[in-house]
Amino acid sequence: MKERAVELIERIPDEKMFYVINILQNLEEMSSNRPADKKQAMEALQNVLKFSGRLPEDFDADKELQEAREEKYGNIG
Repeated sequence: MKERAVELIERIPDEKMFYVINILQNLEEMSSNRPADKKQAMEALQNVLKFSGRLPEDFDADKELQEAREEKYGNIG
């Protein structure tokens, strides 16, 4: 599999290698297996889940955001 990846990379023009490097760096970060990161992610998920079901049925996030923007910035534009 790695050989195939290397073959594909070798065919990519040098001016496009920035994108390949960026993708590989992102994949490397996503595949990190650090226990501290997993613990932090689980704690964040638990924190979010605490608020589950606390919003009214008719809650409109887009409307709330728009109203908050208008309140803070007025009708700019």
